[in-house]
Amino acid sequence: MKKLLAATLAGATLSTFSMAQTEDVKLLQEQIQELVDEIEKLKEQTAIPELYQKSFAGLGYAASKVYFSPQGLSIGGYGEIIYQNWQSSTKKDMTDTYRFIPYIGYKFIDNIILNSEIEFEHVDEAKIEFLYIDFLFNDYFNIRLGNQLIPVGLTNLLHEPVFFMSVNRPEVETKIIPSTWNENGIKIFSTHESFIYYFAVVNGFYYKGFSSGSWVRGGRQGGGKAYAEDFGVVGRFDYTGIDGLMAGISAYRGNSGQGDTYNGDKIDGTVSMYDVHLKYSWKNFEVAGLYVKGYLSDADKISTTVGETIGKEVYGYYLRVSYDIWSHIDKELNFRLPVFARYEEYDTQQKVADGFLKNPENKKKIWTIGLNFYPHPNVVLKADYQFRKNGNGDEPDVFELGMGFIF
Repeated sequence: MKKLLAATLAGATLSTFSMAQTEDVKLLQEQIQELVDEIEKLKEQTAIPELYQKSFAGLGYAASKVYFSPQGLSIGGYGEIIYQNWQSSTKKDMTDTYRFIPYIGYKFIDNIILNSEIEFEHVDEAKIEFLYIDFLFNDYFNIRLGNQLIPVGLTNLLHEPVFFMSVNRPEVETKIIPSTWNENGIKIFSTHESFIYYFAVVNGFYYKGFSSGSWVRGGRQGGGKAYAEDFGVVGRFDYTGIDGLMAGISAYRGNSGQGDTYNGDKIDGTVSMYDVHLKYSWKNFEVAGLYVKGYLSDADKISTTVGETIGKEVYGYYLRVSYDIWSHIDKELNFRLPVFARYEEYDTQQKVADGFLKNPENKKKIWTIGLNFYPHPNVVLKADYQFRKNGNGDEPDVFELGMGFIF
């Protein structure tokens, strides 16, 4: 009996000890799993996420990176290096480390996001291209505060080198639409998959930078110590409800006088422009085009003040077609090789104020043919040749090479 009692007690003791060990092991496993989960979260927050080719609210892929990254810091960017050879010209050939652009973003929470673009140009120039905070509510209504891109044209929002096929951006979108164009302001916008709208109020141009050859481009203030006596309003609507299609319109209007006067009269210098644009991709084929028209009031006062004849009315357009021929070369390698042709025409002095003379050389006609080789979706090697004419006749053609990337 004593032996049986001892055995029973021993068994109970062992069972209790075993159960205690099991509970300890279970608790330890739970603690280990919590540590593993915490480490994974830390990895997500500290690692630089991979870039996926996704666009947020019409922005480029690298500029959109923070929106598709985990909470915390995001780093992306793009760069371009170019070579230009001017044919039959005294103008010197050149090569240029044109741009290196870091994007630095921070996702505080899913609906409060900081995004910034810092531009280094020509090795030794630096400026901010945008710096804003988004407050995201839903697909139909969101708010952006800060220094931001003006939503006009095709290139100003999509200015990363994988989006435009020539080595340099289309001249219509640098001489008429002054890409890259950014100012301080407030914007409301949508993120719906079938359409995107934008409406913004931003600081205006300053007319003293206007020129005969680049119209209002030199009047961009960029939001740095920018005069804010005059503001501008801009709106845009893009339809994206068909796969591969983006078609839309945009318009801008704002004064540029910034409180200045001429012979005692206020200078309004109202800049108005609108554009219609389209981009459509289907299998290996892509077509893109844009038409822009611009107006400037007080062109007589401004031309006298700056000492150049500034266009009272301007216009520009281009059409680009491309076809990716790589699938006809090698179907095994996941490369791309689109060849393209683009025709563009613009005039920065279509009409001038009474009593002023226009320069025919400011009316340009440019044929650009070239190719883009993509050894990786985020890396492009470019080559193109431009046949150029102006209102006075032929001008030197240009052969260009370029390298671009996003990350």
